[in-house]
Amino acid sequence: MSLLWHLLTPSVPLHELTHALAALPWASNIDASLLRDDAQVDVTLPEGTPLWAVYLVSLAPTLVGLGLLLGLIALFGVPSVSALSGFAIHELGLLVILALNWVIFTYPSRGDRRPLG
Repeated sequence: MSLLWHLLTPSVPLHELTHALAALPWASNIDASLLRDDAQVDVTLPEGTPLWAVYLVSLAPTLVGLGLLLGLIALFGVPSVSALSGFAIHELGLLVILALNWVIFTYPSRGDRRPLG
């Protein structure tokens, strides 16, 4: 595996784990495989599960990711170019890796969007 893949994959199991945690109150079965190369969670929701709960389980990583972003903006504000110019190259590299992990964690996959269609 490439070094880039190992730097970006922590967000994949965390994305799937967020689905599993959001499904706990309603799920009749949660089958999780959180291996870095092939992380996936299969959630079985009973027939009477409210539609809003299905949406919540499907979009949990997106909602958590957006909440984290809003919280960080509330605490630290939006970084300016002049503030970022003071960083060393390794600090900027770390910020890029963190930003890519956040995007991968937050972006809803096709399966996540299926209940919405």
